[in-house]
Amino acid sequence: MDRSLTAEVRARFAPGARGGLIQAGEPLDLVALAALAKETGARFAHLDGPASKTELLDGLASGLAFPDWAGHNWDALEEMLSAPEAYGGPTATLIAWTDPARLADPDAGTFRRIVDAAAAARTAGGGGVLVVVAGPSSRAIGAADPTRGLPRAIWGIGKVHHVALIVSSIEDSLGLWRDALGLDVETVMDIESDHVRIAFLGVGESKVELVEPTDDTTGVARFLANKGEGFHHVCFEVRDLAESLTRLASDGIELIDAAPRRGAEGPVAFLHPRSCHGVLVELIEAPGGPAWSSLGFQAAPG
Repeated sequence: MDRSLTAEVRARFAPGARGGLIQAGEPLDLVALAALAKETGARFAHLDGPASKTELLDGLASGLAFPDWAGHNWDALEEMLSAPEAYGGPTATLIAWTDPARLADPDAGTFRRIVDAAAAARTAGGGGVLVVVAGPSSRAIGAADPTRGLPRAIWGIGKVHHVALIVSSIEDSLGLWRDALGLDVETVMDIESDHVRIAFLGVGESKVELVEPTDDTTGVARFLANKGEGFHHVCFEVRDLAESLTRLASDGIELIDAAPRRGAEGPVAFLHPRSCHGVLVELIEAPGGPAWSSLGFQAAPG
C-alpha cells in the first residue's frame, strides 16, 4: 500500500481527528489495512465488492458483528455505525471497501452519506473514529486477492503465529532447525494432556513448532506412523478467539474446538481440515485477549 495512503489512514486515527471516507486510486492492501486496524485497536471489516444494497448490509452486519436485534436497512446501518458503543461494539472501526464501482450509484451514494454522517456523529460524541477506505481490489489488475475464499472472521488475523511440524525426535530435529538453520530455541516442554513434547523456535514474528509424540496411541503418533515427519498444521493469531469461533461456525466452518482451550502459549482452538481444504488450522488468541484471564493465562509484559 502506498505510503501516502497509509499515512492518511493513520492520520484519521490520531487524537482529535475526524474519520470518514478515503477514496484510494490504487488497489487496497487488505493485509496492511488489517494490520493498521490491529495497531490502532479498531475493528476491521472488508466489504468485498458488494453489488447490491443487500450484499453491502450483509457484509457489514457480518464483518462488524451487529447484534441480532439490529434492523436490516439504511437507518439501522447508520445507527450501528454512529454509536457502536450502544451495543457493546468497538469504538473505532476501519472498513476496507474494495471495488466500490460495482455498487449502483444510488446505493453507493447513500452509503457514502451514511459514512459521513456516522463519522460526524462519532466525532461529536467523542467516540472512536469510523474510517472507510474505498478503492479497487487487486483483482482489478489481475492479481490474486489474498483474502478470497477466507471466512470473514479471520480476514483480520494478526499474523501466522507458528507452523507445526511432526518429528520423531526433537533432539534430532534441532540439528537442522537450530544448528544448521540458526533458529533460536524459545522453549521445550512436555504437554502431558496431549501426550506430546514440543519445542518452539523463533523466526521473525512467527515460530516453528516441533511436535514429538510421547504416546503411541495418540492421533499425533498415528500421523507420524502413517505419513512420517512433516507439516502438521498452521496457527493464526486472532484478537478474540471466542468471537472468531462463533462467526466461523455461523459461516459453516466445522470446528474441532467449539470454545477456547488452554494451549502451550495461550488460548487455542482448531478448525477441521474438512472445512479448510485439507489443512488443519489452529487459532490462538493474541496476548491479553478476553480468553486469557478466563483460562488462567497472564499476558507477557510489553
